[in-house]
Amino acid sequence: MFIKALVANIRRATQGMDVERVWASHMVVRLTLATNADWDAIRHRLATVSGIAKFSLAYEVAHDFAAIQQQVLAIAASRTFDSFRITAHRADKRFSLTSKELNIRLGDAVALKSRAKVDLRNPEVDIRVEVLPEGVFIHDQEEPGPGGLPVGTSGHIVTLMSGGIDSPVAAWRMVHRGCTTSLVHFHSFPLVEGRSREKARELAEILTTYQYRTRLHLVPFAPLQQHLILSIPGPLRIVVYRRFMLRIAEAIARKERAGMLVTGESLGQVGSQTLSNMTTIGEAVQMPLLRPLVGMDKQEIVAQAQTIGTYETSIMPDEDCCSLFVPRSPATRTYLKQIRSLESGLDVAGLVDEAVAGTELVEFRTERATANAS
Repeated sequence: MFIKALVANIRRATQGMDVERVWASHMVVRLTLATNADWDAIRHRLATVSGIAKFSLAYEVAHDFAAIQQQVLAIAASRTFDSFRITAHRADKRFSLTSKELNIRLGDAVALKSRAKVDLRNPEVDIRVEVLPEGVFIHDQEEPGPGGLPVGTSGHIVTLMSGGIDSPVAAWRMVHRGCTTSLVHFHSFPLVEGRSREKARELAEILTTYQYRTRLHLVPFAPLQQHLILSIPGPLRIVVYRRFMLRIAEAIARKERAGMLVTGESLGQVGSQTLSNMTTIGEAVQMPLLRPLVGMDKQEIVAQAQTIGTYETSIMPDEDCCSLFVPRSPATRTYLKQIRSLESGLDVAGLVDEAVAGTELVEFRTERATANAS
């Protein structure tokens, strides 16, 4: 299942890049490239595909020692080095030379041609020769893949995504573990400028690079906020805001048949993310709630945002809807009984239904977006 999903994802990721064939063989996925394929572009794309442990550009030759030696010498001639090793592996026992014999004979040929010395422990160049039943593959530069699990193998989730640094990283971390995620973004337009919606679209486009298809739900939160300021004391509003956000996201998740909700909360990072407040906020929904960043500090989250390419967009200025109509110092400790009492006078279900009904859906598919009213 994992291998089939990985093959399908690599096909999606490299579509239109002169990749002629993608198929699995012996727990390895192979790509056949056209003569004019841009390896640098393909290499960059493969580095985003979760489930790849490592990859390299390899040359296929026949089961013939002369052909193998010719290709090994060609690779050696394209590089400048003072030390090297040959790492041969003969998986096809029908081939006449053993792995050790290949190492010795090919090593002698490269040493004679390059005047470099053999270094088995710390070589500048390691030329690898894999003798498999379907062919001999030769390569010299292995590159690390992103690891993780192939997207689509771990189920579907919904991530509450602000325009900040944290929640896109939380979404990516779940995608990296094989999930597909829809995104829910809450905005307070027209009470504030619409920049947060544009940032949400830009972040969704970046995340689509990793999961190939993304559904972004843009939820108008201003009407609900205007309703809450009449009945919820200022220090408690942000907790109540987030309880309603979870309820709305849960309603959307059930429509999408998603299994879990995800947030970008990190314990103790801001006043609303204390253990007490996170417990109170999470109680608002029945669906399981994951917080993949809960034990990370800000610098770790920033570093990951920079790695996945969301950081520059996330730091662009906008107005977070959670900061609207709340004091500078919200309550850091809330009590569920108190919050439930305040919410008892509200039409919770009606407010949630109204927000869901006004939600705009935008769909992204590998650099292509479409907007639908939903």
